[in-house]
Amino acid sequence: MRAYSLMAVGAMFVAAACAPQREPDLSTIQSNYDTVHEGDFGALLHHMYQAEKKAEYAEDAKAQIDAQPAYLFTDWPLRQSAVQASAEAVEHRKEAEAALNRFLDPLRARIAYLESLHVPQGTGVVTQDILFDTGSDRIPQTEIGKIEQVAKFLTDYPISAVTITGYTDTQGDAAANKDLSRRRAAAVVEALRGFGVPLASTVAVEGMGEAEGPDNTAEAANRRVTIMVEAHGKHVGS
Repeated sequence: MRAYSLMAVGAMFVAAACAPQREPDLSTIQSNYDTVHEGDFGALLHHMYQAEKKAEYAEDAKAQIDAQPAYLFTDWPLRQSAVQASAEAVEHRKEAEAALNRFLDPLRARIAYLESLHVPQGTGVVTQDILFDTGSDRIPQTEIGKIEQVAKFLTDYPISAVTITGYTDTQGDAAANKDLSRRRAAAVVEALRGFGVPLASTVAVEGMGEAEGPDNTAEAANRRVTIMVEAHGKHVGS
């Protein structure tokens, strides 16, 4: 009997030695799995699958609960797990949408860039003067519409050169007015950003202080920030 046992053990060792090694196959399986799930596209696939899987579980659980009399409390654990699964399904969907947007954003940016290169014939330099109250760098509500118009133009033509120049009237100290003009220009920049101006735009910002020449007066029109926008690209027929 002992001899037979030894023979059986020996046979097992021989079989094990002759059997193909599984480690390379396991490594290949793991590598392929990781490849499927890598990057934003992999995250999209993963979260879509998990969202569908958990949503189906929650839906099946709801059907089971609906089939039971309302006065029974035996479905409490099932209800809890279904609520959790449905909430997780929503989160996976959000993650899937985020992954999809990360995947598509470079394509959208490229399309927007190519479209922006086609500027209708006759599209010239857009200029707006944003007027301010004396000594103030706060944009009056009445001037917001002008900034919105510039923002819309930049949305249509994001590849543009933008010059934002701040001025003041002659009231007050010249050095203080120089600083005020810079603050006014900065306020306009922030307002444009608030309207979602594309970052592809080239923006030059300068505070000139008191206007020179004929504009070197105390007139209200000199308390301003001038916005100039020139769209870059190839002009095409309207």
